[in-house]
Amino acid sequence: MPSNERQNARKAKKRKAEQRTKKIIWAIIIIVVAALIVMKAAELDFSSVKNKFADGGVSVAVASDAYPYSLDSSKNVKVVAQNDKLGILTGVSVTVLNPTDGKLQYGFNHGYANPVMKNAGNYICVFDQGANRLRLDTLSGSVYETKTDYAILTANVAKNGNVIYASQSSDNKSSITVMNSQLKKLLELEVNTGYVVSAAIDPSGKKCAYAVINSKDAVLTTTVYTINVGDTQARASFEFSGSDILEMKYCQSDLYIVCNDAVYTVSSQKKQTEVFAKGEVNTVCWCFTSNGELVYVYSKYSSANENYLVHINSSGNVNTGIELSQMPKQVSSSSNEITILFSDKVVVYSLTKGEEKGTYKCDDSISSVYKLSTKLFVCRHQLIDVLEG
Repeated sequence: MPSNERQNARKAKKRKAEQRTKKIIWAIIIIVVAALIVMKAAELDFSSVKNKFADGGVSVAVASDAYPYSLDSSKNVKVVAQNDKLGILTGVSVTVLNPTDGKLQYGFNHGYANPVMKNAGNYICVFDQGANRLRLDTLSGSVYETKTDYAILTANVAKNGNVIYASQSSDNKSSITVMNSQLKKLLELEVNTGYVVSAAIDPSGKKCAYAVINSKDAVLTTTVYTINVGDTQARASFEFSGSDILEMKYCQSDLYIVCNDAVYTVSSQKKQTEVFAKGEVNTVCWCFTSNGELVYVYSKYSSANENYLVHINSSGNVNTGIELSQMPKQVSSSSNEITILFSDKVVVYSLTKGEEKGTYKCDDSISSVYKLSTKLFVCRHQLIDVLEG
């Protein structure tokens, strides 16, 4: 009997230790996600939002009453250029806006406490991070909404509508699931090496990658695993000690890994190429072109005035180097052009030649800008508007 009591006591102690470890790792995941949000777009004070632009050098298009377009919330605002539309996430809803006339093409209230939006091709995936709801929509209508058994850690979507998501697990630290647009599960994988903080899926919905964070020798280490739908185990793994993985994205079958202090590509799910070695760069901001290639802005050290923009193809070759005299807030790319938002101006460059194509004055309240056709669409506070030269 005493031996049984000791055994039960050891089991109880082990359970408590595992629960404590889970809480610590979950706290780390929240901190990492928060850091990514800060890097993508700084939060602004929206208490003084007005229905029109204030003075600050911004000339608003007034040819029609389409703009400024007022959003339903200033919380968690994210704007993306998707095909020829604007996809907009707020703390209340998702809106697909036709930029040519400022009319709503499609929208819905998500009701999520911590909404995250991912986009690919014609698809929009929105999930409630830390909860168990996830939905898939197109630019024109709903596909499905589903509930997961356990809290969602991260998710992503492919151009064909396949969704990859990572969630907590009852038996292991995490689990990975890939399902198609009919909710058929194509891949289910238990992950016992750590907690998944990022996931990517290629345009065909067949190749996947996921990043797992864990503690090794008292140092936080992130390991990226590649796997194909239909596999039962990873194709390859790559370890990053002391680096934070900010984003993973496939360009066709090649994978980009953007870290806070390095950039890598992975070809054929197995061959890693070091574009910028660990510690060689300090990531400022980044985006992807319409065909999935990386546009990357970095400095040599944190808070440096000199910044550099490069276009990196999927093979890891660095092209189109542009030296920037000040730190940008955001970068976007469309139609073979790069658009850079600074605190006082927006500058448009050629993607292939790096030559300057236009400069537009603005003020520091603008949080993001996207060029579609000949128009610059900006997000400022709770408004979407058009920036004129």
